[in-house]
Amino acid sequence: MTLRIHNLSKSYDHIPVFQNVSLELEEGGVYCLMAPSGAGKTTLLRILMGLEAPDTGRVEGLDGRPISAVFQEDRLCLHLNAAGNIRLVDPVCSDAELQEELLALLPADSLSKPVSSFSGGMRRRVSLLRAMQSRGEILLFDEPFNGLDEQIRQDAIQYVQKRRNHRTLLFTTHHMEEARALKASLFVWDGEALSWHKDS
Repeated sequence: MTLRIHNLSKSYDHIPVFQNVSLELEEGGVYCLMAPSGAGKTTLLRILMGLEAPDTGRVEGLDGRPISAVFQEDRLCLHLNAAGNIRLVDPVCSDAELQEELLALLPADSLSKPVSSFSGGMRRRVSLLRAMQSRGEILLFDEPFNGLDEQIRQDAIQYVQKRRNHRTLLFTTHHMEEARALKASLFVWDGEALSWHKDS
């Protein structure tokens, strides 16, 4: 089902964040929002997640469909290990399957440790693993590869490519190479009225 965003606008205290944003995301496509900080990328994702309401405009094609999210903050349960965090969204995955997923992005000696002991980059990987293991039909990722060094970033991108399973992916980034690696269609800030245009 195509996801259509029609003329969304959002302001805080009468200060516009973005105005009249219209985007169309075809089912199963990969899309990237690229814009300077403060242009409203996170706010747009939060509206799509149902965490905020737009001032005007509408969204079509969500219709209660489950969403998997990566937030700018990792939002992990720090006292749990990586497996425990992922079990929160995927309780039926077998132990063997889950370990295989974890080892795709994490070192083996980290699996028994609470994520409170993890570096920022390792926590980011757990957040990404958790979102990919969730059963969401639409993936909304806010700077999902932020804080990862180059080799780990490439591994994480390949993991998303392998595990996306034709789900629609919309993500934000400041790095063109991430958009290119994921073969994403680009929505780029046009510099006027904090709106976006498609740049393929």
